[in-house]
Amino acid sequence: MSATSIRLRTRTTALGLQRGVAAIEFAFVFVFLFLVMYGLVTFGAIFYTQQAVSRAAEDGARAAMLLPQPPDQESVRQVVFDSLARSLVVPISFNADMASRKTWLSTNVTVTPCSATPGATSCVVTVTYLYKNNRILPSVSLLDTSWVPDNLRSSATAALRPS
Repeated sequence: MSATSIRLRTRTTALGLQRGVAAIEFAFVFVFLFLVMYGLVTFGAIFYTQQAVSRAAEDGARAAMLLPQPPDQESVRQVVFDSLARSLVVPISFNADMASRKTWLSTNVTVTPCSATPGATSCVVTVTYLYKNNRILPSVSLLDTSWVPDNLRSSATAALRPS
């Protein structure tokens, strides 16, 4: 037996022992990459929902400023619900039309409009979205989601016009 044939035989035997290692490495890397991508998408969904809640609070405060003084609480609440209904925070099953979106929002979002006291100089509108029950993406058991908030809350303040 020559030295070349011995080298070829040992190389083929070594390659035969490595069979399947790439599949195992891919499985470990895939799980890690999937969890990283899931975390990024989940964070993005939470960030988008928080932005929509903040914008709705700002729209409510802006409406309170523009309405006749003292502002009507129900009108401010409707402006907030209109703003949220135009965003993507409502689940698909309730996303058929504007009326069904507003119905869903009225049960899952708490709006605290400013008090309608005459002579008030400012108005604070607070919007609370129950994110715990209405997550955009489901939880994954491999990932610790304790960092995900239960409620998303935002407040906006507007100076009222003197009456």
